[in-house]
Amino acid sequence: MTDDEFWSATDQLNLIHQWARARYVAPWALLLAVLLRVIVSTSHRVMLPGPPAPASLNMAIVLIGRSGAGKGVTDKLARIVWPAPDIHEEALGSGQGVHELFKETKNPEDRITRALITLSEIDHFTALNAGQGNNTRATIKAALTGDRLGSKGASSATTRSVPADSYRLCLSISAQYGHTAVLLDDVSGGTPQRMVWGSVTDPSIPDTPGPEPDHVLDTKLPEWALADRQVLIQYGTPDIAQYVAAGLLANQRGQLDALDGHRTLTRLKVAAALAVMDHRSVISELDWQLSEVIMAKSDATRQAVIDYDRQAARAKVRERAVARAAGEDFYDASRLETVKRSILRMLERDGEQAGGDLRRRLGKREKRELFDQAIALLEGDGLVAMRPGEHNSVRYRIGSPVTNRVTPETPSSAGVTSEVTRDHPATVTDLDTRRSHETGQSKESCTKWLARFVDDLKSAGDTTTTSFAVQEAGKAAGYSQASISNAIATTGLLTMIDRSGSTRTYAITGTSQTGYVSATQWVHNYVDKLPANTEVVDQDHFYCAATAAGIDRDTARKTLVRSGRIESAPAHGEARNERVWNIIRTEETA
Repeated sequence: MTDDEFWSATDQLNLIHQWARARYVAPWALLLAVLLRVIVSTSHRVMLPGPPAPASLNMAIVLIGRSGAGKGVTDKLARIVWPAPDIHEEALGSGQGVHELFKETKNPEDRITRALITLSEIDHFTALNAGQGNNTRATIKAALTGDRLGSKGASSATTRSVPADSYRLCLSISAQYGHTAVLLDDVSGGTPQRMVWGSVTDPSIPDTPGPEPDHVLDTKLPEWALADRQVLIQYGTPDIAQYVAAGLLANQRGQLDALDGHRTLTRLKVAAALAVMDHRSVISELDWQLSEVIMAKSDATRQAVIDYDRQAARAKVRERAVARAAGEDFYDASRLETVKRSILRMLERDGEQAGGDLRRRLGKREKRELFDQAIALLEGDGLVAMRPGEHNSVRYRIGSPVTNRVTPETPSSAGVTSEVTRDHPATVTDLDTRRSHETGQSKESCTKWLARFVDDLKSAGDTTTTSFAVQEAGKAAGYSQASISNAIATTGLLTMIDRSGSTRTYAITGTSQTGYVSATQWVHNYVDKLPANTEVVDQDHFYCAATAAGIDRDTARKTLVRSGRIESAPAHGEARNERVWNIIRTEETA
């Protein structure tokens, strides 16, 4: 059956479609909202005949759409199309609130037996369900099948007992994609199967609204629909009873999918609503056919929600994996920079050391494992120099090493001093600085290039540059990293004013405005500036000055102790923690 055939099947359906087109509302969503109001307008005594036993017509719908897509407007239009005056409407609260709404009263005439509960935001349902000991979802499931609600309390004030099939409850839930977990995660409990799903989005809505109908649906139901006696809806064709029996048998044998466990009962409720809307107590063959079309739309909408939630869940897993990988990469890079700074501090504070000693002093295994990578990067940046030590060991120190030292006392090899230190790449002039392998023509030296590079920066108004900028520009001009580092060290055109990790900042004016000072040099400067008659270093003042200079307390203390300028002695007795720093006065310092 096509959509056009469906909406033209009865006068009521045609009228609902006209109202939807006139008010920019999705027709399928409006139909579900109207059918819900039709059911809540009937007496709770109007029931389905079974098998196996009479069943309640209590019904629930879920209107799905993005925020602002028209769920609230659909409910409001349903009130216009089915303007029954005696529908009691409530917002969804706790399960105890539902029990309180339908509980028996002393005066039976004051008791509420029919109510339409609306839930405009499904997140409210989620919050209710998350509460410890909350029974809202369990109450809704029981109410949709007309089961007994509440319990017997110690007194009438605490008793909220609602007999089975003594109330008519209809539930309208508005939800957004990605927010329906409170319904869909209870498949085993039967929550999503008990509801009819509809989308408030309709891509076929025309650009211009249709004419607004001049009448609404007839809400004056016949006496049997409001009677206070049991009325069983009849099946107008034996095919319906056979279908119900076959579905019941398959369900009891466990042959149906979990999501289809309540499908037959829900379809019967939809067919009954179509019949009651036409003021009939018999489900015709047309009602049965139309109900299958509605259920097919419901199944498709529910599956779309499930697919969206699955995709959203997979996307969240991917996002978490990417974030975790990015975090691990950041952590590894940060840890490598920490190792590089540790090596520089140890070499600056304690002087030249063997590679094995440096590695051991890093402490944790995860830092020791990064030693080779860190020392290679420091060498490449010209911050650390390496020379061979004894027994095939390697020793490191800050800056470039001393190059070949030869004592030319005699031209013979016997008179040459054997102490030769291997040149660091930063002090070797690469052949690329003298000639081009590509053209065979000579080009300007790297020092001349650097002078021209600095002049260009000055012309542009710059006063500083970084090691990264110089290296990249030099490499682009065809010079090796070693040649560039050598030119920086020998020309004096760049003065280092700051160092952060492996990045150095240079002043290109030829003089340093801030003056980068190592911890060792700062300590000597501090002691030199003390008054001539000072005998003991004021530790509080020393630490404050070191912190102001950007040197941490531990580095400042160790550098001072090892500088040879002070002698650390116990403040009293054999005290280990309380020390005084006595200044060592020599003829030179005096």
